[in-house]
Amino acid sequence: MRHKQSNEQGFTLLETLIVIGIMFILASITIFKSFGTMENYQANSAMDIVAGQLRVARQLAISQRRLVQVQILLNTTPQKITYQVKARLGVPGDADGPVISMPLPNNTKFVAENGVPDTPMGFGTCSGASPVCIGGVAGGPTTMYFTSTGQFGADQLGSTVYNGTVFIGIPNQPATARAVTIMGSTGRVRPYTFIGPVNGTPQQVWIE
Repeated sequence: MRHKQSNEQGFTLLETLIVIGIMFILASITIFKSFGTMENYQANSAMDIVAGQLRVARQLAISQRRLVQVQILLNTTPQKITYQVKARLGVPGDADGPVISMPLPNNTKFVAENGVPDTPMGFGTCSGASPVCIGGVAGGPTTMYFTSTGQFGADQLGSTVYNGTVFIGIPNQPATARAVTIMGSTGRVRPYTFIGPVNGTPQQVWIE
């Protein structure tokens, strides 16, 4: 009985190494495009921290039906954003909650980069290129709260609401510019990423 001779051959070691090398290169390109540079990663992390803290503060105000005070600390190292659930007015024995503080990541700051325009919301129009512009006040008002209805403003009455923009990034690196806006009447928080000139034109663009 004759046995059929198999003509199948395996890959050589060299061929296998070449394939593995190509796979590593393609994976590296994919990762780089997905996450960008370390600077962009840090800027995105800072934006996420600011937007996340504001959203948590708003949700606490609604769910607990209390004022939640927000502060943006520009004169600390690292800079921080904080919130605090406030005591209910007229309720004996009620007390303020702890201050919850989140620092910005390494190298990032609240910063308004030169040449980077305001976001489409148009809230960051304070004089002096302040990185924090809330209620038309550079650096933000002394006291600002989310209310039980989700609004963002001066007090629990909702008589004064604050629109605002917080700019974040790595100083002197416009490509890392990020922003978070707050719509006072609803408390909606929106993050923005600056992508700079488009298709070689001088147009400056933010994307949400």
